Order: sequence, then structure tokens, then C-alpha cells
Amino acid sequence: MRKLHLKLYLAIVGTLVVFLLACALVMHHLAPPRLAVGGIETATGLVVIMFDEKPHTAEVEREIMVSLAWQVNANVVLYDAKGSMIVHMGGRPPPVLTPAQIADTGWQITRTGPTYNRPLADGRHLVVHPRHRILALGLHMGLLLTSIAAVLALLTYPITRGITARLGRLQTGVRQFGSGNLAARVKVEGRDEVASLAASFNESAGHIEKLVTAHRMLLANCSHELRTPLARIRLGVERVPGTDPKASAEIARSIAELDALIGEMLLSSRLEAASGVDRAEPVDLLALAAEEAAHFDVEANGEALIVTADAMLLRRLVRNLLENARVHAGGATAVRIESDAQHARIVIDDAGEGIPLLDRERIFEPFYRASTATRASGAGLGLAIVKQIARAHGGSVSHESRDGGGSRFTVTLPR
Repeated sequence: MRKLHLKLYLAIVGTLVVFLLACALVMHHLAPPRLAVGGIETATGLVVIMFDEKPHTAEVEREIMVSLAWQVNANVVLYDAKGSMIVHMGGRPPPVLTPAQIADTGWQITRTGPTYNRPLADGRHLVVHPRHRILALGLHMGLLLTSIAAVLALLTYPITRGITARLGRLQTGVRQFGSGNLAARVKVEGRDEVASLAASFNESAGHIEKLVTAHRMLLANCSHELRTPLARIRLGVERVPGTDPKASAEIARSIAELDALIGEMLLSSRLEAASGVDRAEPVDLLALAAEEAAHFDVEANGEALIVTADAMLLRRLVRNLLENARVHAGGATAVRIESDAQHARIVIDDAGEGIPLLDRERIFEPFYRASTATRASGAGLGLAIVKQIARAHGGSVSHESRDGGGSRFTVTLPR
């Protein structure tokens, strides 16, 4: 069967058919007159009519009582007019009745359960005592039907689970792909709509991965190729005689900014394409932070921690955070190294004006400038590269406002 909706439909219909057959078997077994109140009354009434219409020998009466006991699945007792037991049929001890109960007619509740009493024309009483309690009969049937329903539920669970489990695996693959793992694919199982959906997802994911990879390669190659003409322009400006020193300095500054931007674009493209760090080695995090902080006249303190990381990338991470604090907040005020059982943290504080609320969610996006930033404050790749480096090491970066004013950037790395 290749159609998912047919599988579900047949599973439901099959469950209903099995349930109806089970109910039919239960009713066929439990609904005969021998176990129903109405059946007991009807059968007992027929026996009373047989006894009253014409006299029978004791042997015939015994046979009739044996048949009644079998039909209604009960003990049948015949009492005389004085309340003494004459005949007892059914194989179990007879019910214990008082003379008043024997003299009464109809249904009665006794210590041994409900009994049905019918008087005969000659003064005798025919008493029927069901072996199954009438009140418990409905409970037994309910329990039996409940058990059948539970068994059916257990039988149908693997069917529905097998169908929905593939949807769950497809959902997991989609989430992985959406979180940035462009190589995520799902296993194609079966030949129904779910399998077709999985195949379509794999095909679409493959196309998207190729497009993104081509885009990254184009960006990286363009950035790399731009450096060659930049170098020629710088060399040509330096060799041009009679150039205004101020103009030459401005051109040189512009070329340096463009070269720095190209370098950041190359690094960002490489980090975006990589799934981790290429070179991992033990790094003294406090010593590394102290060396970078010294270039910005800030002292680093905290714990001496050794982490496994790419030292060059971590230096770039700390440098970008310190440069961001210098450009936007007048410089960093504190650099600390902290840790817990599983993580190491680089914390950098500044005492600037802080980041506006509308910009806090996007400051780590590439080429995004805060609303308070100036054109000379950079291209907007510094914090994006910080996030990429932290993610490449299996960590993260976050921002929060300080109580005394300013911002706090925290980089969390696994120990």
C-alpha cells in the first residue's frame, strides 16, 4: 500500500471491524436468557406454568428444574408451603432464606445475593439464585470491553507510530537544516507521501546548499581578488610625484580601510563555511586576553584557564570586542576571565551610553550598524565575526546592559 491516507483509513476501519466482532462475540456469550434478569423471569415463569397446568412426577419435576438451572446458570430450589426445602438443583449450596423471604415473591436481596421467588398453585415456591451477581454482570461486561479496547489500542499503536515516526524524523532534519546545518538530510523510507516529502526536502536542501556554497565561494574569491588591485593602487599612489600629502594620506587611509574590510569579509566567509576550527591547541585564556587588552590600555584579570581552541581566532575575537568598545563606548573598562564546571567566559565591560533597545537583537548581524553608529565606526562585521568565532568553538556570545551604565559582552566557551 503506497498511499498514506489509505493506510490510516484501513487502520481505523480495521480497528472498528475488530472491535465490532469482539463486541458481537461478547454479546453472543453473555446475552442469552440464562444470564439476563428478563431471561431468568421468563424461564422461571414458564416452569411455574408447567408445574401448575398438570401434576408431574417427582422425577419429571427434577428434570425440569435441572433444565432451568442450566438455562439460567443458577441454583434452583423448590420449597414446600411451610418453607422446607424439597429439591435443590445447581451443584452449589442453596441460598439461605428466612420463612418470610420464602413466603415473599419476586426479586429479593439476600446474604448470598439476589434471588427470584415464584409461588406455585399448590403453595410451593420456586426460588432461583443466579450464580453470577446481577449487579456485577454489567461491571464484568464493561471490564471485558475495556480490556478489548486496550488490546486494540496496543495493536494499533505500532501502526500509527510507524507512520508518524517518519514525520518526526523529517521534522528533526528540517530543524537541523533551519539551524544552519546545510548538510542535514533525512532518510527516505517507504514509497508513500512521507517518503516523497523526504525526497523533495533532500532535493531542495541540496539545491540550497549548492547556492549558499557558491555564494560563499564567490564572496571569498572576490574579496581575495580585490586585494591585488588594491596593492597596485597603493604602490601607484606612493610613486606618483608631486602628490598633495594630505590627499595621499587620505587615499592611503581609504585603501587601508578597504583592505581591512576585505580581510574581515574573507575571515567571515571562511568561518561561515567551516563547521569548526581547523587548528585546536591548548590556549591560556587569561594570558591571551591580557596581551590583547594591553594594546587598549586595559588590564585583564580573573582565572588562569586553559581551553582547547584556535589561538589566532580567539585573539581576533577579543580584539574585535575591545575595538568595538573603543569605537562606540570610549574604551573597555574591565576584561575578566571567569568559569564554572563546564564553561569558560570572557567578560568585557564598557562605560558608554549603551546600545539602544531596538538594536540589541541585531548587533551580531553582518553589516548591521546601530542607529547611533557613524559612518566611520566600521562596516558592521566586527561583532558578527565575534559570534562566528564563538560558534566555531561551540560557544556563544551575548550582550546585556550594565546597572551602572554601559554594556557587557560575554563570550561563553566550552572547557
